[in-house]
Amino acid sequence: MFPKSRAGAAKLGTPLMIVSFLAMAGFLYWMSRYEAPEVDSDAMATVSDDGLNEVVFDDFVLETQGYMGVEITLRQVDVNSTIGDRLFWTMLPGDNPYLMHVSDEALADSVEVLGGLRVDITGTVVALSDSLLGVWMEANVLRSVGDSLQALYALDKGDYFHVLRFEMDDEGESGDEPGNESGESG
Repeated sequence: MFPKSRAGAAKLGTPLMIVSFLAMAGFLYWMSRYEAPEVDSDAMATVSDDGLNEVVFDDFVLETQGYMGVEITLRQVDVNSTIGDRLFWTMLPGDNPYLMHVSDEALADSVEVLGGLRVDITGTVVALSDSLLGVWMEANVLRSVGDSLQALYALDKGDYFHVLRFEMDDEGESGDEPGNESGESG
């Protein structure tokens, strides 16, 4: 009946196809030039007067593994509870505990870490594995089955903070308590 009713659509098909390919090519070019913003751990860290990379604890807890292998200083870290004299827990948002390990160098500073203190720590984030927990058991860092079960809980996180140096906070509760420093060099 209407043999030429689609003739107009057929004439526009090729130009519309070319325009759509050009639009798609332009979009892909624009997307290739766009770069997603990256969080750089060095940009979040500020260098203090002592030459230490200070990281705000709230920034640290967002992505702890982003600081793996980088020596940083964290200020105002709460010691929630201790596991022996070498390990302690601090709390991340959402009541998630995070394991901190006090190194031999930090213990040589003759300071004892007690629960309820607030400390400034310098160290690195290190990967945590069950073989490392075995080494800690042999080295008597984890002295009981209860200690090892607590540390085993930290395996879900996959990392821990290895404290190289720490300082007691002079303000607040920690400065008022006697016995924050001990003569033990462990």
